[in-house]
Amino acid sequence: MEYLKPWPHFIFDNFLQDDCLKRLQSLLPEHQNNFRKDDEDDMEIRYKFLPDLELAKYFLGSDFKAFLEKTTGLSLKINEKSLVQLRVMTPDSPAMPAHVDNQDQKSLVCLLYVSPNWKKEYGGELCLLKEKSANALSSTSKVIAPISNRMVLFCSEDSYWHSVKSVNHGLRYSIIMEWIIN
Repeated sequence: MEYLKPWPHFIFDNFLQDDCLKRLQSLLPEHQNNFRKDDEDDMEIRYKFLPDLELAKYFLGSDFKAFLEKTTGLSLKINEKSLVQLRVMTPDSPAMPAHVDNQDQKSLVCLLYVSPNWKKEYGGELCLLKEKSANALSSTSKVIAPISNRMVLFCSEDSYWHSVKSVNHGLRYSIIMEWIIN
């Protein structure tokens, strides 16, 4: 479903079929360690390549690309630098302050939340902000809970500010990929 405030984005609940989601979630406990963190990264993003090869192929494939292009009306190509990442936030991870994503080239950011049994009190919400100074949420902000099997799509634009609240409990897993806008 498309939303326009504070800026255009899409949210799809129950994105993956149950068996595919359960297979991925069954892999999470064995992959909760050994995440990478770049030394220069102020936001301390912890990531690794998606361990479910079948699902990674889907997210890099023509069917998913066709879905994205039909949904957004954009012509896309995969960002070969980031491919498909599994990311984790823990209670020790810092909140992500207001930021815009990679501005070297316009892209479509695709987030899929996959933590099983996520509850509101666990935190980790994505906050879409009208402007950088809106780090404190306002009536123009939108808060998106990271509930399992929720896909969020948005374009990287220099005015599409967003932040992520800190995680209070558990491990917040998400899959992220970026498609370059042609």
